[in-house]
Amino acid sequence: MPSGAMSNPGWTVVAATEEAVYSALPTGQVVALDAAQGALSWSYPVPGEGGGGGIGAIFSRQPQEAADRPLDGVYGVPALTENLVLIPSYDHQLYAFDRVTGELVWSFSAEEGIVGGVTVHEGVAYFGASDYRIYAVDVATGEPVWDAPFETGNWVWGAPAVDDAWVYVGSMDHSVYALDRQTGALVWQKELGGSIPGAVTLADGVLYAGSVDNALYALDADDGSEVWKASLGDWVWGKPVVEGDYVYVTSLDGKVHGLSVTDGSPRWAAIALEGAVRAGPVLQDGHLIVGAESGKVYRVDVQAGTAQELATTQGAVLSKPAVVGDMVYVGTTLGNVVALNTELGGDPTVWIYPPAER
Repeated sequence: MPSGAMSNPGWTVVAATEEAVYSALPTGQVVALDAAQGALSWSYPVPGEGGGGGIGAIFSRQPQEAADRPLDGVYGVPALTENLVLIPSYDHQLYAFDRVTGELVWSFSAEEGIVGGVTVHEGVAYFGASDYRIYAVDVATGEPVWDAPFETGNWVWGAPAVDDAWVYVGSMDHSVYALDRQTGALVWQKELGGSIPGAVTLADGVLYAGSVDNALYALDADDGSEVWKASLGDWVWGKPVVEGDYVYVTSLDGKVHGLSVTDGSPRWAAIALEGAVRAGPVLQDGHLIVGAESGKVYRVDVQAGTAQELATTQGAVLSKPAVVGDMVYVGTTLGNVVALNTELGGDPTVWIYPPAER
């Protein structure tokens, strides 16, 4: 897990569309891959160029002055806009790459490393950093939107949730914050029973936040008041997902939980998987896709409350898989991107990047 003394490498994080898969690898390389075959479309930096970066490297926010070198420690899932892929890095930067060419369009510097993901809403990227701050950056220009970032009491490692009025985010200072989306001013603050390391989820006026006090909280998004609290037995780090009447979340003891959005009561007994689960689940056609530290990828039937092992990868799966239709893309700590087709009989593996040497 990230810490104040963290150094390279990061995880392998992925985001995908029907045409392309975008990933930041533990080497600091950013790649775009053809979704059908896994062939390399572009790489940043271009292979053979640039040197190694280190934690504390602060790049210029002007592309022509930025060093063309690998990123340092990427843990947050990339965010995609129409034209850009946004990648946060522990070298303090939020990078914006052209999705077609891989050109670095701009980079924005925080005071400390960025661990969590980025949420884009109406042309603005919202994210937190290890400098305790929450930022809002114009996606078109890379310039700050607020007069000053909002400061919490500790690290902010999870991506915010955003609606038309407010930005909601958890902090390691045990609090969830609601901020005015236009100005960054505080609307409300709710203290929970422990640090909130992961992303929060907003659905139907309720905010869901996991904590290291082993609980998932449901808060009224209007004022932060507690709707219910469910004790789950271990740290809740991954982002919850909501579908219909249930919220689904994972815990670090390797369990998947389905809970009623009304009162937090379990839909079925918690499902035990092999290996710790850090990232939250991803929905896919009545199922959840879950990756584990064991390297196993599971497909969970939300109706039956049962799990089927989909594949075993080389290396731990610590970041959220990307799901597009029948396709699942996962990144491993050994630097592989694995493409799986859940409708294939037998081995679901379609391709692995980088391909094995012959």
